[in-house]
Amino acid sequence: MGVLSVLADELGLTHLRDSHSRRDVAFLLVSRFVRMAGFGAFAPVLILYLRHIGFSDRAVGLFLSATLLGDVGLSLFVTWTADALGRRRMLALGSLMMAASGFVFFWSENYVVLLLAAILGIISPSGNEVGPFAALEQAMMSQLTVPEGRVSLLMWYQVLGFIGISAGNNMTGLIVKLTEKAGKDIVSAYKGVFMAYAIIALLKLVLSILMTRHCEVDHPPVPSTTTSPTPAASRTSREGERQPLLRENPILDPPADLPVPKLPIGRLVVLCLVFSMDAFAGALAPLSFISYYLKTVHAAPVQLIAHFFSITAIIACVSQLAAGSISKRLGIIGTMVGTHAQLLTIAFGLAPSLPVALTFFILRSFLATMDASVRGAFLAAVIPKESRTRILGIINVCKTLAATPGPTFSLTLVSMGHIRYSFVLMGSIKILCEFLENPSNRFFSG
Repeated sequence: MGVLSVLADELGLTHLRDSHSRRDVAFLLVSRFVRMAGFGAFAPVLILYLRHIGFSDRAVGLFLSATLLGDVGLSLFVTWTADALGRRRMLALGSLMMAASGFVFFWSENYVVLLLAAILGIISPSGNEVGPFAALEQAMMSQLTVPEGRVSLLMWYQVLGFIGISAGNNMTGLIVKLTEKAGKDIVSAYKGVFMAYAIIALLKLVLSILMTRHCEVDHPPVPSTTTSPTPAASRTSREGERQPLLRENPILDPPADLPVPKLPIGRLVVLCLVFSMDAFAGALAPLSFISYYLKTVHAAPVQLIAHFFSITAIIACVSQLAAGSISKRLGIIGTMVGTHAQLLTIAFGLAPSLPVALTFFILRSFLATMDASVRGAFLAAVIPKESRTRILGIINVCKTLAATPGPTFSLTLVSMGHIRYSFVLMGSIKILCEFLENPSNRFFSG
């Protein structure tokens, strides 16, 4: 029984059990799963579909950049009005926009119509999070648990996201397989994926409506469920809270009665810049671009690509489960800077054959996403609760703005015959970001 208790604690299951509103935590986690299933289904076929219906590489690059720009506007509007108009209402609005995009992609092949749907709605070229959802949901998650439980909830939030991506990838492979068996062309298969995306968005809409007031900024009073700490534990806790923020585990909200040093605005700006650089690098080779690379350079079938993405998403999920435990030992910043393998990104782009490329990509999947939940916990710790939704929204907007030129840049390289350079540039920039995130770095800590 002791072993099970330790395991439950390491995996953060006790924090899930002891959350202030288990119903809302469950709905948020399921909502994350179904949304990422939609993104995971859409991304592998997006560029392939646009190229198949006749758009040039440069036109596709501009299309993807405009899509990210549309996400900026929607994210700004939703996150800046969510606390006033209601977080659940804004999640529902985002879900409707997501569904509308899926229906338009199903019905139309016109460049302008599709572009408007991509800008005004929500689609994900990367297969990862876009739009206003993450800022809203992470703000909700942060207030549904005790401060020290944030890493655990956000870890499971990320885990369910990766499982959703895997399910979406598999769904795409299944739709392509069934469509080909029925004797229809590949465009019909892609349109089937888009319809599935719209249906998934409608399911997310229902989940948003079913959430309770505990998710709102003016939530009901939270009952106390923790026991009083011992004097020794209290003293240790207070001493820990007075330590420099970036050299400890910044998981807790600082008590109002203690003069705890806040993160200086200059360092917060540096963090935003580093996160933005990282977002630009990631936008150089989103999942849809990787699919295009595997299809055009290594002649991989669409079904193989989709199922391969599913496997790597599960691998990323497993690595995410270890993030909470690692962060307790290395600290949040230590986990953020010590878990990447961007040399494998470069090697993936330079791989001479499909088996070698897939091997490098699988190895990269073990390490490249482990910091997702701890980054969320770090930001939640250094941002006051009453400002959390807006500031997280601004950070996401900065990251999305930085990512906007990435697809255009990459598809321009493709049109010049240099598709592999996108991965070299992506890996190099992310290595630089890891250097800047290191708190021992003078640039960061000075």
